[in-house]
Amino acid sequence: METEIQAVPVDNLFNGFIRKGYQAMGHGMQIELKTFIRSAQHGNGCFTDRAGKPDLYYSLFGVWLSRALEMGDVLEKHKRFIHEDTTQKVNPVDSLAFLIISRLLYADEAGVPSLAELMKLSFFKNRQAGFFYRLFLFMLAVDMYYPKRWWLMLMRPLLAVYPLPDEAPCSIVAAYTVVRSRLRLGNSKEIERLVSYFEEGKGFKAFTGLGQADLLSTSVALFALKTTGADLRLYAPSCLELIQDSYDCGAFLAGNGDNFRDLEYTFYGLLALGILV
Repeated sequence: METEIQAVPVDNLFNGFIRKGYQAMGHGMQIELKTFIRSAQHGNGCFTDRAGKPDLYYSLFGVWLSRALEMGDVLEKHKRFIHEDTTQKVNPVDSLAFLIISRLLYADEAGVPSLAELMKLSFFKNRQAGFFYRLFLFMLAVDMYYPKRWWLMLMRPLLAVYPLPDEAPCSIVAAYTVVRSRLRLGNSKEIERLVSYFEEGKGFKAFTGLGQADLLSTSVALFALKTTGADLRLYAPSCLELIQDSYDCGAFLAGNGDNFRDLEYTFYGLLALGILV
């Protein structure tokens, strides 16, 4: 199981799980979901952030969702934006999101960035975003543009230089676990640490000391555990309850008291549901 899932590109896993999550929902909810996704697309084709402004980071989630839900007209509208967008992307997360989106929309037609360019964007330019999040985006971009597995060896030294910090939240531990899984490295310690964020009846929490679980932590923890071949039956009842409670009229909430509906948490909600059904 673990070997089989490790051979599947991460983006294909996302696509499959989101589709399964969508298919597990009732017809009325499916209509609500598509309506919400359309409402989160700006007139210029970009998807919007929480303030209603065009945003490449949120667009990545919008494209993942639209692709899995086969919303071709929405994707075509976003294609026009990507083709015409000339804004300067000083944020490395935006730059990586742009490259990933381009690959999702244009497949082999997208120009292939060099590994040096991807490494510069991820690790040497504007380090505002957390290292392990940038590492995960780097892995995802390289996984899509360079499907042959020889590139995996390039990432091993990075894990030696940047050990997982003691104070890392669940999402970072999950990303780190996924990276190690893709590198075929042992991760029993990481799995044990990841499980420590789980609380029966709640789900996975961002930090062990928090009282409330959240949908982001729960989704990424489940994804990381799934990629290692872990048995999810122990966590499924609590996580499914959190997913159900977080659904709101076509979108998912954070699950921790934040009542804002956005594309990011809708992605995480469908991903988590698809992993468990």
